[in-house]
Amino acid sequence: MRRNIFHLIIQWRFIILFISLELISLLLSFSRYYNIGSSHYIIGHISESINHLRNFFLLEIENQKLIQENIKLRQDNYLSKIEKISKDFKKNNINYLQQYIYTPVKIINNSINNQENFITINKGSIDGIKIDMGVILSNGIAGIIIKTSHHFSVAISLLNTKIHINARLKKNKCFGTISWDGNSHKYVILYDIPKYSIFAKGDLVESDGKSTTFPEGIPIGNVSSYFFDKEHASYIIKVKLIEDFSLLENAYVVKNLFKQERINLQLKQ
Repeated sequence: MRRNIFHLIIQWRFIILFISLELISLLLSFSRYYNIGSSHYIIGHISESINHLRNFFLLEIENQKLIQENIKLRQDNYLSKIEKISKDFKKNNINYLQQYIYTPVKIINNSINNQENFITINKGSIDGIKIDMGVILSNGIAGIIIKTSHHFSVAISLLNTKIHINARLKKNKCFGTISWDGNSHKYVILYDIPKYSIFAKGDLVESDGKSTTFPEGIPIGNVSSYFFDKEHASYIIKVKLIEDFSLLENAYVVKNLFKQERINLQLKQ
């Protein structure tokens, strides 16, 4: 019984806190009333408190609606599907198979000041979260799931010197590998861009879809600076991330419905 009450308090802690603050505010208002002797002041404040409470719940409902709309937009996007053509060389009968689905999550812990940073989210194995699933942001890649419990999961962050992710220049589709050099949380490094590639500062860098973890076309950042690495005959590009990793709150976990099928096939080669 005590455990149930404790869980109930944890689940509704923000609403309880909100109502408590409102009650404190009302008590202060009554105290002030006796000083100024105005009933209009109390009535006005009660109305204001009711409006605050109503707006609080309406805002939560609107946020949930926006999250569901974002999921639908992402899943309906052609980059989240596999194009199937019934007959060779004739695109008059194209079907699309859903390849990626998205689970909204909240980021409840996030580090950016270490060489190896991690992200904790509020969903785990009972929510269908599994190791090696990707974690993406509204405009960026956050990391890859490495551990799960029943209710929580931990992802290796993009700001971890041990992670490497396929990426490309959107303009010319030249691809390379992104990793973090352990310096600023606002930048990552794109390696191995071929010497014949033509690009400029400000060009968009995005996921290339060659891995089984992330859909292609997810924006990551913009070219900030670059130089030519003579030893490896390729460009090294400094990329400014679109998302500020010090402000992360919401994300999506990406599930590739065809990942295992593709891996099994590649293992046979």
